[in-house]
Amino acid sequence: MLLLGGGGSALVLLPLFGVPGFELGLALSIAVGLLGGGTGIAAAAQERRILTGAAPLPARVEASALPGTAVGRALGASAVLNLGVLVPPFVCALLFARLRTACDPFELAGFYPLLTIPSALVASAAGVLLGFATARPRGAAGLYALLLLASLAVTVWPIVFGPQVFAFNIFLGHLPGPLYDEALQMTAALGWFRLETLLWVGVFAGLAIALLDVRTGRLALKGARLGGLLGLVLPCALGILWLEARAPQLGLRMSDAYLSEQLGGVRETDHFVLHYPRGKARQDVDRMARDLEFRFTQTSGFLGVAPTERVRVWLYRSEDEKQRLVGAGRTQYAKPWRTELHIQDKPFPHSTLHHELAHVMAGPAGSGFFRVTTRLGVWPLMGVIEGLAVAADDPVQGELTLHQWAAGMRRQGLAPDMRDLMGPKGFYQSAPARAYTVAGSFLRYLADTYGADRLRAVYAHADFNEAYGRPLDELVTEWERTLDALPLDASALARAFARFRTGSLFTRACAREVARLSDSARESLASDPQDALDRYQRAARLQPEEPSYQLGQAVALDALERGPDAAKVLAALADQVKDRPALAAEVAVARADVALHLEDVEGSRAFLQAALALDPGPELTRTAQVKLAALETPSRRGPIEAYFRAPQEELRLLLLDRALLAAPMDPWLHYLLGRRLHQVGAPALAGDQLQRALSDTTLPEAIRREATRLRIEAAYLAGDCGAVRHEVGALPDYGAAFRAAASEWQARCDFEQTAYRGPLVPRQAFR
Repeated sequence: MLLLGGGGSALVLLPLFGVPGFELGLALSIAVGLLGGGTGIAAAAQERRILTGAAPLPARVEASALPGTAVGRALGASAVLNLGVLVPPFVCALLFARLRTACDPFELAGFYPLLTIPSALVASAAGVLLGFATARPRGAAGLYALLLLASLAVTVWPIVFGPQVFAFNIFLGHLPGPLYDEALQMTAALGWFRLETLLWVGVFAGLAIALLDVRTGRLALKGARLGGLLGLVLPCALGILWLEARAPQLGLRMSDAYLSEQLGGVRETDHFVLHYPRGKARQDVDRMARDLEFRFTQTSGFLGVAPTERVRVWLYRSEDEKQRLVGAGRTQYAKPWRTELHIQDKPFPHSTLHHELAHVMAGPAGSGFFRVTTRLGVWPLMGVIEGLAVAADDPVQGELTLHQWAAGMRRQGLAPDMRDLMGPKGFYQSAPARAYTVAGSFLRYLADTYGADRLRAVYAHADFNEAYGRPLDELVTEWERTLDALPLDASALARAFARFRTGSLFTRACAREVARLSDSARESLASDPQDALDRYQRAARLQPEEPSYQLGQAVALDALERGPDAAKVLAALADQVKDRPALAAEVAVARADVALHLEDVEGSRAFLQAALALDPGPELTRTAQVKLAALETPSRRGPIEAYFRAPQEELRLLLLDRALLAAPMDPWLHYLLGRRLHQVGAPALAGDQLQRALSDTTLPEAIRREATRLRIEAAYLAGDCGAVRHEVGALPDYGAAFRAAASEWQARCDFEQTAYRGPLVPRQAFR
């Protein structure tokens, strides 16, 4: 009682536990599930003394001749205690959230009773049953521990041997999935699971009533009451069996067969079994199959190992479907021991496929049953596990390489200490984006410097001394010196800060509430901007240091035709981020949009020029340049505004095409039309427009660089590998990151020529 009530109340001092929501509910459901059986055992022992007249006896209590009364008194006493200890933590969290934070105490409060109350009741019922079943409380405690282990085995089995990552346990509560899915919701599956928990309460209580011998205070099969079994145990057991029979449909458990049925499509290749959504276009499935085989060849070349069995790839329609079926919405994941990975559908080339496939393909180099890096064969070392996948992927983002991003993070003072990340717990304490990037950079450096053989050796147990003959500290110092010597301009440093500024989930105020507010605000912005405004304002009050919520407020105000109010919000934000160039440029572009809607063309131009002067990075630079081009020529303004704001894709394409009829040589319009055609899946038409844009030498370098990148991609998607090789061979010096990304398209062409005797050419109508 003291441990649960006092310890649970003290939890409010920890991050995420200061509100009566999911984390506090999970902690208390685990605690009451583990220890709550003790009150049931003690209550049963006391009731036995009353029934048999053994000392010590409570005052003014008489023995009952009815088993139901005896069991009811024991169960009631235990339940009162187990439920009572849940009240102080809830009240403390409620008061702490109200008095010490700005969080809404009731945002996720529904999780607390839904997780804790059924666990408290089932612990009481199981404790009472086992307390009556044994002569001594010590024996009952041992049986309760065995019961917990059995329930844990039932919980873990479908996670280990099935596709899901969520967990349900009648005693210990519910884990919805990975920590990275921040916006939690109470689901129907959780309601069904807690109903099943209450049915188990009925089973345990019914067995105790049916089997209790009131003369001895013990359970006995001889003389068992059929009415108790039929009246309570049988209906509850049938209910449990019905729920378990429909577990995949209700979201309580997932099986390969049901998952395959829900997705519907299957394609087998040399190294993969691809389960894809029914209705996915055949050409897209063909493209995905080739992408898988290309990544397999690429990754096996880097790692030097590959699984001997086919890799199963589960491809989902959306985040919501993936969350509903396997318990991970935004998080993509792999199970190397099952040789499978789970990802949601995204535009080609899939942005996370290479990373997740690396987890599976590194399996032969891993250790233990799970085929990953472990300490003592049990504890996973996530820094090495995730770092190797990032190293194999070696992503180019925002025209910076993996090492350049890591170097920028170090110079901004945002990089976690690699010595901690490679250990058993440091990875969990860091912001995911930071930890993934620096761990990947470190292991990529080791692979490029010392070869894949040693990297595979370190992947088993993270024993750097054995693999490299040098301690981890020396290797990290060597890598840090290499990063510190990389040349980085001020723009790259500012972009590194902007990208990695968000801290860990455990360091952000009201993180769960803000995640839900942000998601719902984005969803309602188009249909109900006032609702979006209210949510963005609430999120900004909770996390005033995060500028994206104030930017969201300005967009919502602008949608409500409250331009002056939007301008005030952005002016205040501009002063707040004036010493952070990348963020300041983003705010300046937003101010330019608002000024233009207020018909202040010169003010809009000044804001755009100020954004460009900050050298904010390629994406924002291109946006500002395109918007400036719209202000230069009246004929461009309408189609370019529609390019950024029109909700229908057809309208954007139509207005750009009409503008080109009036100005057929305008390179900006050709670039935008080519970019949009590329995005809607018309690569041949896009390539023609982009080539026309590139033929004009007046376009700024940032636009020409992007047009070149899109031209290479469009040529590949159109099946024109000759054009891909020509473009890559004639590349200007746009930097190492750009060349690496462009060269991968040529590598795809070379691979498909060898594996498929040519690229995939899209089917054309009337061909």
